[in-house]
Amino acid sequence: MKHFLLIITTAFFLVACAPSPQAMRTAFAQTQEVWTKVPTQTKYPTQTRYPTQTTMPPVVETKIFVWTHVPQNLNGSCKPITNMDYEDNSKIMVDLQAYVGSLPDVKSVSYVIPEKLYINTISSLYHVQYISNSDGKVYAKRYIVYVTEFGWKDSVFSIDGQCWIDPPK
Repeated sequence: MKHFLLIITTAFFLVACAPSPQAMRTAFAQTQEVWTKVPTQTKYPTQTRYPTQTTMPPVVETKIFVWTHVPQNLNGSCKPITNMDYEDNSKIMVDLQAYVGSLPDVKSVSYVIPEKLYINTISSLYHVQYISNSDGKVYAKRYIVYVTEFGWKDSVFSIDGQCWIDPPK
Protein backbone atom coordinates (compact mmCIF):
# COMPACT_ATOMS: atom_id res chain seq x y z
CA MET A 1 0.00 0.00 0.00
CA LYS A 2 2.89 2.33 0.71
CA HIS A 3 4.20 1.83 -2.79
CA PHE A 4 0.83 2.54 -4.32
CA LEU A 5 0.53 5.80 -2.38
CA LEU A 6 4.04 6.82 -3.43
CA ILE A 7 3.29 6.22 -7.13
CA ILE A 8 0.04 8.22 -6.97
CA THR A 9 1.76 11.15 -5.25
CA THR A 10 4.56 11.22 -7.82
CA ALA A 11 2.08 11.17 -10.72
CA PHE A 12 0.08 14.03 -9.15
CA PHE A 13 3.18 16.24 -8.83
CA LEU A 14 4.25 15.52 -12.39
CA VAL A 15 0.85 16.50 -13.79
CA ALA A 16 0.56 19.56 -11.60
CA CYS A 17 4.05 20.87 -12.41
CA ALA A 18 3.89 20.27 -16.18
CA PRO A 19 3.71 23.39 -18.41
CA SER A 20 0.38 24.27 -19.93
CA PRO A 21 -0.26 23.67 -23.66
CA GLN A 22 -0.15 27.45 -24.24
CA ALA A 23 3.29 27.70 -22.58
CA MET A 24 4.56 24.82 -24.73
CA ARG A 25 3.33 26.52 -27.95
CA THR A 26 5.08 29.76 -26.95
CA ALA A 27 8.34 27.91 -26.24
CA PHE A 28 8.24 26.16 -29.62
CA ALA A 29 7.52 29.42 -31.46
CA GLN A 30 10.42 31.19 -29.75
CA THR A 31 12.77 28.30 -30.59
CA GLN A 32 11.86 28.50 -34.30
CA GLU A 33 12.47 32.26 -34.36
CA VAL A 34 15.96 31.80 -32.94
CA TRP A 35 17.05 29.37 -35.70
CA THR A 36 19.43 30.94 -38.21
CA LYS A 37 18.33 30.61 -41.76
CA VAL A 38 20.86 28.93 -44.06
CA PRO A 39 20.60 29.56 -47.80
CA THR A 40 19.94 26.32 -49.63
CA GLN A 41 21.76 27.15 -52.85
CA THR A 42 24.35 29.75 -53.80
CA LYS A 43 24.40 30.86 -57.41
CA TYR A 44 27.77 30.75 -59.12
CA PRO A 45 28.70 33.37 -61.68
CA THR A 46 28.69 32.10 -65.24
CA GLN A 47 31.21 33.22 -67.81
CA THR A 48 30.01 32.01 -71.20
CA ARG A 49 26.97 30.11 -72.26
CA TYR A 50 27.62 27.11 -74.44
CA PRO A 51 25.27 26.60 -77.38
CA THR A 52 23.17 23.48 -77.37
CA GLN A 53 23.80 21.08 -80.25
CA THR A 54 20.54 20.34 -81.97
CA THR A 55 21.76 18.35 -84.98
CA MET A 56 24.07 15.37 -85.18
CA PRO A 57 27.42 15.88 -86.92
CA PRO A 58 27.86 14.10 -90.25
CA VAL A 59 29.14 10.52 -90.10
CA VAL A 60 32.76 10.21 -91.22
CA GLU A 61 33.71 7.00 -92.96
CA THR A 62 37.26 5.74 -92.62
CA LYS A 63 38.67 3.27 -95.10
CA ILE A 64 41.60 1.14 -94.03
CA PHE A 65 44.00 -0.13 -96.66
CA VAL A 66 46.47 -2.89 -95.91
CA TRP A 67 49.57 -2.52 -98.04
CA THR A 68 52.14 -5.24 -98.40
CA HIS A 69 55.35 -4.69 -100.29
CA VAL A 70 56.46 -6.71 -103.28
CA PRO A 71 58.12 -9.88 -102.01
CA GLN A 72 61.88 -9.59 -101.98
CA ASN A 73 63.59 -12.75 -100.86
CA LEU A 74 66.88 -11.13 -99.92
CA ASN A 75 67.17 -12.87 -96.57
CA GLY A 76 68.72 -16.38 -96.50
CA SER A 77 65.82 -17.71 -94.39
CA CYS A 78 63.35 -16.62 -97.08
CA LYS A 79 63.80 -19.57 -99.36
CA PRO A 80 60.53 -19.93 -101.35
CA ILE A 81 58.18 -22.73 -100.35
CA THR A 82 56.79 -24.94 -103.11
CA ASN A 83 53.68 -27.11 -103.32
CA MET A 84 51.95 -25.56 -100.28
CA ASP A 85 48.51 -27.13 -99.68
CA TYR A 86 46.07 -24.69 -98.03
CA GLU A 87 43.13 -27.13 -97.86
CA ASP A 88 43.09 -27.49 -94.04
CA ASN A 89 45.26 -26.76 -91.00
CA SER A 90 46.73 -30.26 -90.72
CA LYS A 91 48.10 -30.10 -94.30
CA ILE A 92 49.48 -26.63 -93.67
CA MET A 93 51.28 -27.87 -90.53
CA VAL A 94 52.81 -30.84 -92.39
CA ASP A 95 54.02 -28.61 -95.24
CA LEU A 96 55.56 -26.08 -92.80
CA GLN A 97 57.34 -28.86 -90.89
CA ALA A 98 58.80 -30.20 -94.14
CA TYR A 99 59.79 -26.67 -95.21
CA VAL A 100 61.60 -25.86 -91.94
CA GLY A 101 63.23 -29.30 -91.97
CA SER A 102 64.75 -28.48 -95.39
CA LEU A 103 66.33 -25.20 -94.19
CA PRO A 104 70.11 -25.10 -93.55
CA ASP A 105 71.17 -25.42 -89.90
CA VAL A 106 68.04 -27.44 -88.95
CA LYS A 107 68.86 -30.77 -87.36
CA SER A 108 65.26 -31.85 -86.68
CA VAL A 109 61.78 -30.35 -86.37
CA SER A 110 60.00 -31.14 -83.12
CA TYR A 111 56.46 -29.77 -83.48
CA VAL A 112 54.18 -27.00 -84.81
CA ILE A 113 52.01 -24.78 -82.63
CA PRO A 114 49.09 -23.15 -84.48
CA GLU A 115 47.53 -19.98 -83.11
CA LYS A 116 44.41 -18.33 -84.54
CA LEU A 117 44.71 -14.80 -85.89
CA TYR A 118 40.99 -14.22 -85.31
CA ILE A 119 38.33 -16.47 -83.78
CA ASN A 120 36.35 -17.02 -86.98
CA THR A 121 39.19 -17.50 -89.48
CA ILE A 122 41.14 -20.38 -90.93
CA SER A 123 44.23 -18.18 -91.34
CA SER A 124 46.66 -18.71 -88.47
CA LEU A 125 50.03 -17.95 -86.96
CA TYR A 126 52.32 -21.01 -86.81
CA HIS A 127 55.36 -21.56 -84.58
CA VAL A 128 57.56 -24.36 -85.95
CA GLN A 129 59.99 -25.53 -83.28
CA TYR A 130 63.30 -27.07 -84.37
CA ILE A 131 66.73 -28.08 -83.06
CA SER A 132 69.69 -26.20 -84.51
CA ASN A 133 72.44 -28.20 -86.21
CA SER A 134 75.21 -25.80 -85.14
CA ASP A 135 74.62 -25.44 -81.38
CA GLY A 136 71.94 -28.05 -80.56
CA LYS A 137 69.60 -25.46 -79.01
CA VAL A 138 65.84 -25.31 -79.60
CA TYR A 139 64.50 -22.43 -81.72
CA ALA A 140 61.23 -21.58 -83.43
CA LYS A 141 60.38 -20.12 -86.83
CA ARG A 142 57.16 -18.11 -87.03
CA TYR A 143 54.87 -17.85 -90.06
CA ILE A 144 51.54 -16.22 -90.82
CA VAL A 145 49.54 -18.39 -93.20
CA TYR A 146 46.75 -16.53 -94.99
CA VAL A 147 44.01 -18.70 -96.45
CA THR A 148 41.56 -17.48 -99.09
CA GLU A 149 38.88 -15.84 -96.97
CA PHE A 150 37.69 -12.28 -96.37
CA GLY A 151 39.44 -11.20 -99.58
CA TRP A 152 42.82 -12.65 -98.58
CA LYS A 153 44.74 -14.88 -100.96
CA ASP A 154 46.60 -18.07 -100.10
CA SER A 155 50.07 -17.03 -98.95
CA VAL A 156 52.74 -17.56 -96.29
CA PHE A 157 54.68 -14.75 -94.63
CA SER A 158 57.85 -15.39 -92.60
CA ILE A 159 57.75 -13.22 -89.49
CA ASP A 160 61.39 -13.94 -88.64
CA GLY A 161 62.70 -13.21 -92.14
CA GLN A 162 60.13 -10.44 -92.80
CA CYS A 163 59.45 -11.78 -96.27
CA TRP A 164 56.93 -13.79 -98.28
CA ILE A 165 57.95 -17.42 -98.75
CA ASP A 166 54.77 -18.02 -100.76
CA PRO A 167 53.52 -14.60 -101.92
CA PRO A 168 49.84 -13.92 -102.65
CA LYS A 169 49.09 -14.49 -106.32
